[in-house]
Amino acid sequence: MGNAFLRSTHNVKTISLKLLLSLLPLILAGFFKNGVKLYLNDLVSIYGLIKPLLFVVTGFLIGAFINIIESYFIRKTKGKFGEIVFSSFHPIYGVIIASVISINTKLWLFASVVLIVFIISKLSKEAKFNIMAVSALLIILITHLTEKFSFLNIYEASTTLKLDTLDYLIGRGSGGINTSFVLFLLFSLIFLMREDYYKKSIALYSGFIFSILMTGYCIYTNQIGLILENIFANGILFCFIYIAPDSLSSSYTKSGQIIFGIMIGLLSFCFFLIEPSLAALGAILIISLLHRVIDWICLKSLKN
Repeated sequence: MGNAFLRSTHNVKTISLKLLLSLLPLILAGFFKNGVKLYLNDLVSIYGLIKPLLFVVTGFLIGAFINIIESYFIRKTKGKFGEIVFSSFHPIYGVIIASVISINTKLWLFASVVLIVFIISKLSKEAKFNIMAVSALLIILITHLTEKFSFLNIYEASTTLKLDTLDYLIGRGSGGINTSFVLFLLFSLIFLMREDYYKKSIALYSGFIFSILMTGYCIYTNQIGLILENIFANGILFCFIYIAPDSLSSSYTKSGQIIFGIMIGLLSFCFFLIEPSLAALGAILIISLLHRVIDWICLKSLKN
């Protein structure tokens, strides 16, 4: 039974910094696509230029702020400032949430939702839900209810794009601020898979199941031309790689992680048929609520 769990010797700070390092190419690509490129074409102001980075920095600072307040004023713990900032995963959560939302999101809405969800998560004793999925879902849902939601930036919305495989690989597809550069996303996955703390089974199985189901569906409905768009757009693969394998709200057992990933892939496909922008996030949130049950069943099965 000792081999049923995947263990890691890394601490929160080490894991957070490695996740941030893996995200750096995607952040720079998102900055170029949704900021620099638009500014050079006179489509946005200086604020529009730096807006992609503002989301990332704001998300990180909110997470760091929450950790500092909790450590210094609630727990009254002492330690190095860097250790306090990374006393939980909230700073990296903020960066990931900023990456998966639309560039059209209001910065105040993003900051408000992230701050409220982070505070609630701190008040709860244990991680009972995927914080990243909840935050991103709320932001997208509120945007849906208050205005017309779209992942397209101002340039993409003003033109008709005919994309091929290479276009998706180099980031011309639509999606969250830092999610559309598929080539960098694959590099990030390879980098993370080398780390023992990363639950690669969740990312691989969810992505594989979703891709197979989507391919079969598009072939069956005679929409072969939409296969790449449906798989690579909407930040779905990014969610599978960065949000689904969350250390605190996903299965810990080896077999549990496989089941966890398969269930996310299946549910994401079902939700995609209803609302693509919410598909992966909704599936991850629901399955994250079941992660302890999945592990319990797997351990009970192993025991028997």
